[in-house]
Amino acid sequence: MGVRCTPDEQRAVLALVDEVKRRLDDELAPDGYNVGFNAGSAAGQTVMHLHVHVIPRFRGDMDDPRGGVRHVIPSKGNYLRDVAPLATGGEDDPLARHVLPLFDRAGDIAIVAAFVQESGLDRIRGGVDRALQRGARIRIITGDYLNITQAAALETLLDWEHATRSDDAGAGRFVARVIEVEQLPTRSKSFHPKSWRFESPELGVAFVGSSNLSRSALDSGIEWNLRVDRDRDHAACSRVRDAFEALWTRARPLDAAWIAAYAQRARRADLPMPPGEDSAELLDPPPEPHEVQRAALERLRARGAEGRTRAIVVLATGLGKTWLAAFDHAQLARELGRPPRLLFIAHRAELLRQSARTFRRLWRAGGQARRVGWFVADSGELDADLVFAGEDGNRMAAGSDFTVAAS
Repeated sequence: MGVRCTPDEQRAVLALVDEVKRRLDDELAPDGYNVGFNAGSAAGQTVMHLHVHVIPRFRGDMDDPRGGVRHVIPSKGNYLRDVAPLATGGEDDPLARHVLPLFDRAGDIAIVAAFVQESGLDRIRGGVDRALQRGARIRIITGDYLNITQAAALETLLDWEHATRSDDAGAGRFVARVIEVEQLPTRSKSFHPKSWRFESPELGVAFVGSSNLSRSALDSGIEWNLRVDRDRDHAACSRVRDAFEALWTRARPLDAAWIAAYAQRARRADLPMPPGEDSAELLDPPPEPHEVQRAALERLRARGAEGRTRAIVVLATGLGKTWLAAFDHAQLARELGRPPRLLFIAHRAELLRQSARTFRRLWRAGGQARRVGWFVADSGELDADLVFAGEDGNRMAAGSDFTVAAS
């Protein structure tokens, strides 16, 4: 039993609550209040006395405040929130439906995917772009277990990492690392973790389960992923975060030389894939040039036949300037009998990411590999076949041996 108040004492307590609220309004101007007291040991009292909680609340101070003081029982804190604790996958409950909207809310995104395919990166690309534009930090860990992760996907991850270095200091940052299973300090050299974590001051959500970073895992595969909310189970969310950080310190940074060696190793091994991972998900083939692009390519070809080495193409937004540049590069390669070196300059990270993806897709579709380099921030890979540069790339354009494209 708690401490009883007389009617006069109850009125005095309520008057005091009013006075505390007035002072808090003047000093902090909160958006709302929780007011309550504990009565009895079953309600949490350990010393039988009277006190009243007057708690100022602010928009964004927790993920979802509905439920109010019911949050003393975390699992029942918000009986209004409609959040399924388990994503069961398949077309009825794809993981993408749960995680893609969170890219637009989180400031810190951390993904562990034992296997990464290009199709999975293509599926999350829009969310990644928007999150980085808002200044988010995105980190991805993958692994080289059984050589299932696609080398092309690792190249895309490295492209995204380089591209974010070209933006202003206030922009977001993308970093990817890889776990080398042979370096694991365990007898069993396997690597299967999968988790998706999204955090910001007002958000804390993690999914842990079976989904790798592939299109089928996000859209159609029967994948189970358990949702953990920070406001309901802070300890579990902290454990996911700490486990990620421990893996992050063990993983190695990506670089072009390591990816090239991995690609060779994977081709030599040519091991059968385990069940469920037995077919690589390929991106759609590159588009054919549309009418406007064909007209521009014809004019560019004609100018080249006249001995002119410079041209400017102006196209409205949405008509495919980047694809036109890639088509022209391939056209020039056919005329020369060899692919010319390329310097592609853009002033924004998302343009560089899009451009690198476009050129890689076109050359891979032709069965050829072109070495990609970056000239951004502290990266100066000028000996590559295709060099993508931020605004500093303008310094290289004059007198260089590159075919120059700018966006």
